[in-house]
Amino acid sequence: MKRQNNQHLKTMRSYRFSPTFARSVYTTARSLNLSESAFVRMVLMDAMDRLN
Repeated sequence: MKRQNNQHLKTMRSYRFSPTFARSVYTTARSLNLSESAFVRMVLMDAMDRLN
């Protein structure tokens, strides 16, 4: 049986994302050539800048 690469889902669990949203974050990050954590960090920093 082939082992599935689900590292991105393990990563997203730490953010408490739903599986559907985690998949969306994963695909968006990959399309921008970023890791999931780098993408989430970028989005959070952008949101904090907009709040200030």
